[in-house]
Amino acid sequence: MTRFFRKLFDRLGRCRTLENVCGASHTRRCLLCYVVAPFLHGGEPNPAHQNQWQAREMARIIDSLGYCVDVINYDNPKPSLRYGYDLLIDIHPGIDRPYLPYLNQGCRKIAYITGSNPVVANRAESDRLDDLFARRGVRLVPRRQAQLFPPEVLEQFDAFCLIGNQQTLDTYHDFHLPRTFLLPNTGISGMAPEDTKRSSRNFMFLASGGQVHKGLDLLLEVFPRHPELHLYVCSSFKGEQDFCELYRTELFNTPNIHSVGFLDITSSHFCDIANSCAWMLLPSCAEGMSGSVTAAMSVGLVPVVSRACGFEADHATLLPDCRIETIEHMVVELSRQTAQQLAEQSRRAVMIVEQQYAPECYSRLFRQALEETVHAV
Repeated sequence: MTRFFRKLFDRLGRCRTLENVCGASHTRRCLLCYVVAPFLHGGEPNPAHQNQWQAREMARIIDSLGYCVDVINYDNPKPSLRYGYDLLIDIHPGIDRPYLPYLNQGCRKIAYITGSNPVVANRAESDRLDDLFARRGVRLVPRRQAQLFPPEVLEQFDAFCLIGNQQTLDTYHDFHLPRTFLLPNTGISGMAPEDTKRSSRNFMFLASGGQVHKGLDLLLEVFPRHPELHLYVCSSFKGEQDFCELYRTELFNTPNIHSVGFLDITSSHFCDIANSCAWMLLPSCAEGMSGSVTAAMSVGLVPVVSRACGFEADHATLLPDCRIETIEHMVVELSRQTAQQLAEQSRRAVMIVEQQYAPECYSRLFRQALEETVHAV
């Protein structure tokens, strides 16, 4: 299925309520309030985002514990629900959620959270936009502002699953959270990284939307100063016209900046670019645990990221801060790495993603969280 028709099909399917996606005959029932798209393609999840596989794996594990699984999109305001639920998993708990009348007495509720506390993330994006305004005199539109979690709702859940690390969890310090489980994001299976063509002077920016939030503006102010270094911009920047207008020269008229656009991370085009690059840059201001980073590591790119990306210092090179001068110093130093140093770091990135961010790691820890929650007295 082409990307255009997949996106169209996904958009049309968002309002659907998918009942018993595993075709089971259990007496207990779970409502998974997440994304329906992975269940709309006859068992073929979209490889462009890890949540596609993860959602199907969640359903499989829930089914294995004895629940029929119904799925609705997290932003569906009026799902067609017909059953009572003994287990709820919701990616964005709120006050007026449409499923509330359908929760059975004693229903176990799990908050499944994939990002930093929205209060922290929203403020971080606003600060980035203010900094950009101070540098360039142009006010861009915020694109990653998220709805806040009401404490009186979130704190009443039975468990809190978070894709992230301790730093991500620390952004929720104002909440009195229920029992908490940290989950890893996943890499991409089946990739075959090649070391032979990599150059320490080639860098990749890999992200989705919200270019200022993700830090692309910072990189676009570094690389024009260093024409010997190359930046490959693989993100959804083309959908942000105000950003493209402000950085038109850097994006489209700077020889060492290659504005690729959004890429399917399993495509040959992505692999060709990735195999020529050494480093993946992501000076983001707020994440859970960035899937772009684990995807990049799967093809042997060495991650150089902000602390907000959700990784420990022994798994990624962490920027001390995201000032332009700091990023520039780091980029220049990395470009001086020898081929042998680069090959060793690339192999280590692949080893780490295979050992710590493999799908099996996610499955094991999600199952553990689910079992401990549903069996808790």
